[in-house]
Amino acid sequence: MKYHHGNLKENLIQQAVMACEESGWENISLRNLAKQLNVSQTAPYRHFETKEDLLAEVAAKGFEKMNADMNKTSNFLANGLAYCDFALKYQNTYDLMFGNSLGSFTQYPALLNQAHLAFMTLENNLEDHLVNLGHSDVSKEIIEEKALSVWAFMHGIVGILRKTEIASADTKPSEGPMKIMNNLANNWDKYIEKSIDNILSI
Repeated sequence: MKYHHGNLKENLIQQAVMACEESGWENISLRNLAKQLNVSQTAPYRHFETKEDLLAEVAAKGFEKMNADMNKTSNFLANGLAYCDFALKYQNTYDLMFGNSLGSFTQYPALLNQAHLAFMTLENNLEDHLVNLGHSDVSKEIIEEKALSVWAFMHGIVGILRKTEIASADTKPSEGPMKIMNNLANNWDKYIEKSIDNILSI
């Protein structure tokens, strides 16, 4: 495949997106990407001053993909499941999106915008969900707080599910929270729906 220098920035981003999932964002190298794209080792630096600038674009693509997945339905509960599906399928990208490696998103306008759009999808669909339940008088402040609570819950449940996957690979816990999560992992979509409904109770 030939890469034209006029498309080098986008090619670098797409190559980095694939590399992130294949080997983790920590192992991405501008020099290695340049070699893979058959350009000089200095060429990537015309578009990205640092590796972090490129990683910010990869994280932005992650939020864009997650948002697109959530936007496939206006059903709020389905949004939560789509979030978790994305997080479990693209674990390395998810870790980059929500880790501390990039510092403040305000340094990267494109990343900040995509993260904002993903949250707005969740918030807007939550508002529609509450209206459908007969809660048309709920304040904007409460909607924002509940959207954040749901996001925090989903983020937490993803971490536990991933830990459960690791623990279950070697042994099946006989007691404690890991046993509970191991059982719930087989039916976690219903558990998530029930938990989100509890968070949204007014």
